[in-house]
Amino acid sequence: MELLDQYLKSIRSCLPSEQRDDIVNELSENIHSQIEDKEAELGRPLGEADVQAILKRLGHPLLVASRYRRDQRSVAFGHQWIGPVLFPFYVKVLSFNLGLTGIVILIVLTALFASGHSVTVVSTLSTLLYQFLIQFGVITLIFAIADRHWAKFSDRWDPQGLAHPWHPAFGIETVGTSGRGSKQEPRQVSRLDSVAQFVALGVAIGWLRVAQASPFMIFGPAAAFIKPAPVWHQFYWPVVLLSLAGMVQAGINLIRPDWVWLRSLFRIINDLGWITILLWVLRAGNWIVLANIPGSSAESYRRTVDILNPYLHYTLIGLVVVTAYSLFRDVRGVLRGSQTQSTTTRD
Repeated sequence: MELLDQYLKSIRSCLPSEQRDDIVNELSENIHSQIEDKEAELGRPLGEADVQAILKRLGHPLLVASRYRRDQRSVAFGHQWIGPVLFPFYVKVLSFNLGLTGIVILIVLTALFASGHSVTVVSTLSTLLYQFLIQFGVITLIFAIADRHWAKFSDRWDPQGLAHPWHPAFGIETVGTSGRGSKQEPRQVSRLDSVAQFVALGVAIGWLRVAQASPFMIFGPAAAFIKPAPVWHQFYWPVVLLSLAGMVQAGINLIRPDWVWLRSLFRIINDLGWITILLWVLRAGNWIVLANIPGSSAESYRRTVDILNPYLHYTLIGLVVVTAYSLFRDVRGVLRGSQTQSTTTRD
């Protein structure tokens, strides 16, 4: 039964690895028992609508998984900001962002050390702490808004809409058939997804503006002698325009979640825009330059710049490849959706 398998797969993706098999097996037996009892009561095999009703009573996979987790941690400052349902995802996102930030700082510090400059523990720790506070504040705000939305509308989900089992709360939800022989309604974009996207892009625009004026947020103590090349100042407005377009799309889908085509269109335009921007930035050749340091001391930092620029060169190439693959997937998804819709219409 595909619907039940997808439901169990979604729950499984939200559980700790050491508990997954036992809990999913237990749930599977419980649900199959409920299905058999209902079939005995009705005297007929259950249809898809009947199975959906059973799954709806059990609850959203995120909520079901949270009941089985031994760890019921949350984030609270006076009152609860992020509850135990979204907390595991909050920790994963925060850890990923901090890890990425740590890698960037490590590369800069390695370049400093390789070029013969001293790297102090105090400056390194202060930079890491500063970045931690920024990441913590931004991500906590986004998840607090998402958690508030989840608390108000946790029952607004459809068992057929678990398109992303690895992250069911933020995936695309679809509306199933309303009855036997009825036509399947269009898929819907999760409102929680739209809220998270709107807030995240707004915060990203603000952070990019601050980082443009304060290179310390990217380079840490190395900002005293290196700075972004002029190409990055030209990079700002195209990125802002793409982000604003994403906010408009999220706002429209918040009001009209049935306009799935709008998000599909934006993803393709967004991928094309990023490929264009990255290729344009890639042509610059130099992405980090020496700051205006008086005297001959500037020359001693030139080797640091020479080390960092090749890192950025290969990073930009990697981003172009990843974005091109994302474009391929988005276009393929739209084409498959069009084929499915045309087949359904003919039938």
